[in-house]
Amino acid sequence: MAKKKPIIILSAVVLVSIVLVRAIWFTSVLVGEKTHDFGFIEVTPPKTVVNHTFTLTNKSGRDLVLVDVVPDCGCTTTEAYQELVLDGEELVLPVQLKLRQSQLRKSSIRLVFEDGTIEILTLSAVGRLKDSLRISTYPIVIKPNGHDSMATIGLEQFDNSKPPLPEFTLPDGVTISTQRWKIKNKYDARQQTPANWSMQLSFATEKEIEDASELVVTVGDHTLRVPIVSEAKAPIELPYTEFPLP
Repeated sequence: MAKKKPIIILSAVVLVSIVLVRAIWFTSVLVGEKTHDFGFIEVTPPKTVVNHTFTLTNKSGRDLVLVDVVPDCGCTTTEAYQELVLDGEELVLPVQLKLRQSQLRKSSIRLVFEDGTIEILTLSAVGRLKDSLRISTYPIVIKPNGHDSMATIGLEQFDNSKPPLPEFTLPDGVTISTQRWKIKNKYDARQQTPANWSMQLSFATEKEIEDASELVVTVGDHTLRVPIVSEAKAPIELPYTEFPLP
């Protein structure tokens, strides 16, 4: 029986160590709302940024030193954070969540303190593209040399039914040929991700495109207007939409 005492003592030491580590790492030291749901957010390409500020109070009974703030993905960023959070004072942490497409986006932010304490904050939002019908090339450049110019239209739908065939309105002298709708990904109700359909288009003309010419694409209730030009121009820099702090 005496030979088993070192084993029992060692086991007790290990158990106490685990309990202490769990007490430091997993005991909450900040009080306040640690989860924020933005709900449905309209996304304007190339991205929409939404902002939130977490305000949490140090109720640990000791001063805390915040040494790192670690988001779990590149979709989440944080402003410069305060390092010292005195006992009883607030930690104010502004954060941003970037949305680029229609999908359920979740993100967590890990707060690491000098004493090993860890707090987890979470963000969530459901992105919805402002325009379900879109095109890969804007504007469409069609040179008057008889060679085809390519573009692809895309359409989001929150079911897996095939979209109706598009209707096109073209400038005089411009011809178009199309391929069939192809599904890139199916509708996922759990992730709230729409079905994504695409169709390749081919344009040709033998003459110069007049100013203010455009292609009009209609798919069901969706309409898209796209300028058509003969010469390529520098792409338009589209600013991203940023929602102000609440």
